[in-house]
Amino acid sequence: MERARGLAPASIASHVWFLRPCLQELGIATNADVGSLTARAVSRYVERHAGDGGATTARIMCSRMRVFLRYLHCEGFLADDLTGAIPLIRRTSNERLPSYMPIEEVERVLKGCDRSTATGRRDYAILMLLARLGLRACEVARLRLDDFDWRAGQFTVRGKGRKTATMPLPPDVGAAITSYLQHGRPRSDSRQLFLRAVAPHTGFQGAPAVQTVARSAIERAGITGLARRGSHAFRHSLATGLLRSGAMLTEIGQLLRHEQQDTTRIYAKVDLDSLRPLGLPWLGCGQ
Repeated sequence: MERARGLAPASIASHVWFLRPCLQELGIATNADVGSLTARAVSRYVERHAGDGGATTARIMCSRMRVFLRYLHCEGFLADDLTGAIPLIRRTSNERLPSYMPIEEVERVLKGCDRSTATGRRDYAILMLLARLGLRACEVARLRLDDFDWRAGQFTVRGKGRKTATMPLPPDVGAAITSYLQHGRPRSDSRQLFLRAVAPHTGFQGAPAVQTVARSAIERAGITGLARRGSHAFRHSLATGLLRSGAMLTEIGQLLRHEQQDTTRIYAKVDLDSLRPLGLPWLGCGQ
């Protein structure tokens, strides 16, 4: 997974977490045991465990199993491709909508940072990257000093699957980062952009540190009603705000670096002003 697909350690751990109990229950301990796998055994396993969690967990489990079975077939461990034996998990039409904040609430969260302190300047710079550019938590944590081309006004983002992208650096975001570098970032040999506020001043270890900053800022601003209070709330808020201001879904997908158009289309569900004229009249309403 790391060599061929470029997956991050956290993603690999997710695959292993789902696959280990599957292999144990089906009695697969060695390469020789793999040949005993049958389509019936695979489908029965999914049927037994699809209800262990929610529908999303079941879909992830099936996705992990498909990847693994496809690998076994391509490498010759399995004579047949058993991915077709994994049943599809129904996706209901009333799935949860993206959780977002109106622009005034986003601004309230940003203003809640105490920029007179080093930690406040750091957190403000992080939140600006999340709110203005829709970066993922892991992408913010991976930022390094060498990623920024200040003369060109752009920087490099390391996204999912080790893919990189060059993004413009808006003046207000650049000013927030510069303020942190000049008056907030501790002295350190680390080349990571964002460092721990307390000693040892090492770089962020991953997405959880950014999630904590985002969650604390949202709670401090008194924002309620969000299904998720992490960094993705800012990403969803940016996309929803752009859509309501007239941006095209393709443009939003390019900014957020979505690989699949279906990922961007989910934001059309929250654009109620555009969807309302498409609704059919209800017979029970008054004339």
